[in-house]
Amino acid sequence: MPPAVPLPAPRRDLGVPRSDPGARPRDLSVPLAAGGVRRGGPLPVEELSNRELIAQTLGNATLLVKKEIELARAELRADLRSELAMVKGLGVAGICAFCTLNMILVCLALALATVMPGWSSALIVAAVVLAIGTVAGFVGWGKRVKDPLSATRRTLKEDFQWAKGRIA
Repeated sequence: MPPAVPLPAPRRDLGVPRSDPGARPRDLSVPLAAGGVRRGGPLPVEELSNRELIAQTLGNATLLVKKEIELARAELRADLRSELAMVKGLGVAGICAFCTLNMILVCLALALATVMPGWSSALIVAAVVLAIGTVAGFVGWGKRVKDPLSATRRTLKEDFQWAKGRIA
């Protein structure tokens, strides 16, 4: 069997804290059959009992899962900060686009005011914008989800019927 491989130190570049930085290393002295004591390093796998191997494997797996969760949390925080900056930028861009569209509509109303009264040109521009908005609203409403989670509900019903048939 291959010798025991120690786990690498946790990555510090992502800001992942160690689980217990103040913990003291345990004594790795191992009594040998000849009466001496072996110092330092992990035991070779051949010298461990099945119980110790299973305990070591479970301990390593638990540590690995904890470290993976810490890494995922750190990455999630970094990604969230990045996404928040993106949302702020898109918000400012959306406000600027809205203001620009508003100014273009005012310009259109003023241009129409040269051939008709100002109030009627503004009313015509407002009516056209309202008509476009109404059509877009009806198209969007038609695309809504009319039966939410239909596949999930269907599979839950099938699972319930299957479980009911197994119990009966």
